[in-house]
Amino acid sequence: MPTAPTERPAWAARQALLLTLTAAGLLALFEGTDLDLRIARRFFDAGAGGFPLQHHWLFERLLHHGLKYLLVVATLFALALCVAAVRDGNGRLPPCNAWVAGLGLLLIPLATVILKQLTNKHCPWDVAEFGGYAPYLELLAGTPEDLVRGVCFPAGHASGGFAWMVWGAALRPLGRRPAAMALAGGFALGLPLGWARMAQGAHFLSHVLWSAWLAWAITVALCLVLKLELRSKRS
Repeated sequence: MPTAPTERPAWAARQALLLTLTAAGLLALFEGTDLDLRIARRFFDAGAGGFPLQHHWLFERLLHHGLKYLLVVATLFALALCVAAVRDGNGRLPPCNAWVAGLGLLLIPLATVILKQLTNKHCPWDVAEFGGYAPYLELLAGTPEDLVRGVCFPAGHASGGFAWMVWGAALRPLGRRPAAMALAGGFALGLPLGWARMAQGAHFLSHVLWSAWLAWAITVALCLVLKLELRSKRS
């Protein structure tokens, strides 16, 4: 049967609380510590003056470009499934949930690209400590006006993986377990993509984790706007 009128607001309230708490945790962790810098130092070779894995074939050709193209193909296939679910109307995936999944796969990477142009945050390889020109600045710190703009936050490559977290909401009518597995799978896909770019000096850990937060925030917003079904109409 359809989602009860009181069930969706309760779900939304839980997700809003989760997003608020995780945002507070991320701010406390990265605004109050030098964890970003400490992790980046592990990938940096001071003697060579750079990140040794920046142009390594495994990271550049396979984990960066290769997986990006693979994700594009997978996304096109998933979008075709969403279109089929909307046209069917009587399948196990409600049309509104298919809309959530399809739009999430498109809007999460798009929002990341837009934010990268607006946030003015630099990559590790741009930071002076790692041979660049910019000071390391926390997320909430202002950026000097005369400094060349940074376009590294959030993590774009990781967002292509984190976008698949949207299925953690869209698949709720199939049961909590499949939805939880889909959510974990999307996170597990985005995290190594982000780690690979961290190893190359392209992102800090905070960039990657905030990308995951953004992916779920967009998912929750889509769920509310499109009135996600939480239970199967066949149950």
